Amino acid sequence: MSGAPPSRLYGPERPQREPAVTLRGFGLGVIVFGVFVLGTLDLVEHYNTGPLSAYALSAARAAPLLLCRRLPIEAWVIELSVVLATAIVAAPVTPDEPWPWAASSVGAVALVAGLVAARGARQLSIVMLAVMTTLGLLLALWPGRGDWTSVLTATVVCAIGAILGDFVNGRQRMVVELEEERQVSATERELRSVVEERARIARELHDVVAHHMSMITVQAETARYRHQGLPDAAVAEFTEIASVARRSLSELRGLLSALRDDGADPSRTPQPTLADLPSLVARINTAGTPVTLDLPPNTTDLPPVVQLALYRTAQEALSNVVRHAGGAPTRVEVTRTDDKVSIEVTNEPPPDPRPGRDSAGQGLVGLRERTVLLGGRFEVDQPDGGWRVRAELPL
Repeated sequence: MSGAPPSRLYGPERPQREPAVTLRGFGLGVIVFGVFVLGTLDLVEHYNTGPLSAYALSAARAAPLLLCRRLPIEAWVIELSVVLATAIVAAPVTPDEPWPWAASSVGAVALVAGLVAARGARQLSIVMLAVMTTLGLLLALWPGRGDWTSVLTATVVCAIGAILGDFVNGRQRMVVELEEERQVSATERELRSVVEERARIARELHDVVAHHMSMITVQAETARYRHQGLPDAAVAEFTEIASVARRSLSELRGLLSALRDDGADPSRTPQPTLADLPSLVARINTAGTPVTLDLPPNTTDLPPVVQLALYRTAQEALSNVVRHAGGAPTRVEVTRTDDKVSIEVTNEPPPDPRPGRDSAGQGLVGLRERTVLLGGRFEVDQPDGGWRVRAELPL
């Protein structure tokens, strides 16, 4: 598969976000400290507030900034309550000072509005702005202190903070959606690569293997007509070759359908089971290799995938015997217990060794992979100069 998994394309998610989280936490801490210091100076210099009261009110106005991410409603309620208490307690030194909302109070409320809106709580921001404006209008009726300009300015500044926070929230959502789309696109590219590779393999199988199998079938079926006077044994041999080639073509067509995944039935005939082992053994016997089969009757209810794996194991092992140890007596034994089933194919040393054979094919590798995928064990050894292939699958 040519595409890399999303985790490799974009890297682990957590290590990328930790620096941003740390930076945001540091920035929020600086803002909270700034609100506390500036709020204290504002109350001490411009309002009749003692240092201790200024410290307490400034700390109470800065603290809700730390709650905006997890508790936005509570942060809003605390901030408005503290700002209201500050307006009632702190009297301006001169009539020129803004009241009921001091400049430091407006800054704190605007920051809370922005942080809450950045969390996606747009409706909450609108409600709280309306509550703050209503409270400001009521306090503006206070004799000798009312300042309508302060109320209007505070509402505008806090609305700007909420709008900016909502804009930040929209950008964050956009970034998240783009990241999700990138991951989906990466997954689709991987799937497309797999489909293209499977289609390429299907084309190669169709153009090469299927063509040769068709030629074998035609030549075997027409041998009796092209060569007059063939012995009956040779005619029967060619007939069996043609039958095996036709079955191979049928299985190959099912494999091509599965590779192309075109919605068609992946197999025109049922997949082989252990019930097909006797006919497989009979074909091998006909080919000149004596095979005995020990198949107990309590294997007919095994899961189809298990029966298919056992059949393929026997098929590949017997094919290897025919290719590399033709004529060697061979035994196929199936054994079942309560929790597992095994198949063992053992052949004796061949009567006519064939030293020039290349045995480094992929058949045994495929059998091992199939067995391991089903949670079983696969073994190959050489007892007494022969070969033994054994596959054990759990039930």
